[in-house]
Amino acid sequence: MQRPATLVQLTARRGQQPALAAAIWQRLQLNLPQPGHSTSDGAYTLIWIQPGGWLLQAPADIGNAFSVQLKSALAGIAAVVDQSHGKCVLQVSGLSTLEVFARCCRLDLHPRVFDAGRCAVTLVARVSCVLRQVDATPCFDLIVASTFEMWLLEELQEASHAFGSRFIPANAVVGM
Repeated sequence: MQRPATLVQLTARRGQQPALAAAIWQRLQLNLPQPGHSTSDGAYTLIWIQPGGWLLQAPADIGNAFSVQLKSALAGIAAVVDQSHGKCVLQVSGLSTLEVFARCCRLDLHPRVFDAGRCAVTLVARVSCVLRQVDATPCFDLIVASTFEMWLLEELQEASHAFGSRFIPANAVVGM
């Protein structure tokens, strides 16, 4: 299922990570997550993507004005780049999710090592993405370049066949 979202990449300028952490806390009441982790209040999610870099996932309806305001508020502290038009968020959950990912992702996603709030920049079905476990269902967000969305959906569908399940995108029409 595709989840509409505003996606903004934040990259701390040299020596400005403490200032960025303070500014994000003041604006969103979120801590900058450590490597391999994310933090969320339900509406906003900060995802660690690289040293000194985070991806902010926000509601889609806040639009471009949010990233413009953020860019102004973080001037001199961080580079702020709206990624919303070039990336999309796919949410995957269900009984066979871990088995499907085992076929197309090299990460060990077993709950003892990768639980809710964990994230990684990795390949899923040969597509570069940000993978974040949303909850223990297990439910995952996959943030990918929009141009690879259909390819990834088709690969996940193919991988799900091995488990007798069907991967159905939220916008698909079934039974017609």
